[in-house]
Amino acid sequence: MSKSNSLESSAISGFSSASNKTYVHEASTLVLETIENGVKRHFIVPLAIAQRPRWRRKGTKLHIYNDHTFIAKHLSGGGLQCQVCMKSIPRRPGKQGYECRDCNLICHKQCHVRAPQACPNPTVLSMELSKLNSAAADRSIRKL
Repeated sequence: MSKSNSLESSAISGFSSASNKTYVHEASTLVLETIENGVKRHFIVPLAIAQRPRWRRKGTKLHIYNDHTFIAKHLSGGGLQCQVCMKSIPRRPGKQGYECRDCNLICHKQCHVRAPQACPNPTVLSMELSKLNSAAADRSIRKL
């Protein structure tokens, strides 16, 4: 099992700002979403690359599990509850949890791999996924 980490891509800049590590769990798939010439592209990031220290690429990191497309979020407002473990999500700086962008399920980062049901509105099935497995592909992502 991977150690939990607390970094996800910033929706504004596309780069992380809170930490130098991405939360990675071997049960979910990390996908990097980029926009190249106005076209969205999706790259599956192998676990070995995602676990590298200081892995930063421009784009949005999506965590796919059970057809949910989770994105790390700073969850504003008090009293939010994880919809998986039913415990409260504490308010603090940084991105405290994940939200499925298709069905709005909110949970702790470590709880996303325990989402009990498949997403009712999955968009992951329509994504055209490419594998980020070569040095050339890795370099092209850095330049975005």
